[in-house]
Amino acid sequence: MREDPKTIEQHRSEAEHGRAVMAEVMHASVPEFVGEPGSLGDLAARHIFGDVWDRPGLSRRERRLVTLAVLAALGQERLHAPLHIKAALDSGDLTEAELRETAVQIAYYAGWPLATSFEWAVDKATGRTGGYDAADLTREPTPAKKEPPQR
Repeated sequence: MREDPKTIEQHRSEAEHGRAVMAEVMHASVPEFVGEPGSLGDLAARHIFGDVWDRPGLSRRERRLVTLAVLAALGQERLHAPLHIKAALDSGDLTEAELRETAVQIAYYAGWPLATSFEWAVDKATGRTGGYDAADLTREPTPAKKEPPQR
């Protein structure tokens, strides 16, 4: 089944708009793979950024906070959270202190492991070392000292 020219032109327009919003929101150039029609990147640009991020009702800063909290709750500290953390810092929407306070809020509502993973992602995005990276997870465990039973 062939698409009519209006549908193709509408897709191009939506894709251009979505890519422009994506570049604004993420404060980065949009990767080439995002332009392939029907690809996951194309769908993200057109729908997540062109539709959701460009909706009225919430500011971009508010959308960032919601997005970061959800990414933290989903344990997405490896890819998506750092990308959005960097964008939040680069846009000036959130400061490092506000991001760390977000981790505190996440700890009480979503759990400590997710919050510390989020804070680790903040460390990565801000270039801070010595926090969670200082834990030597490769060392041999130290045997626990056994206390004599008390009588």
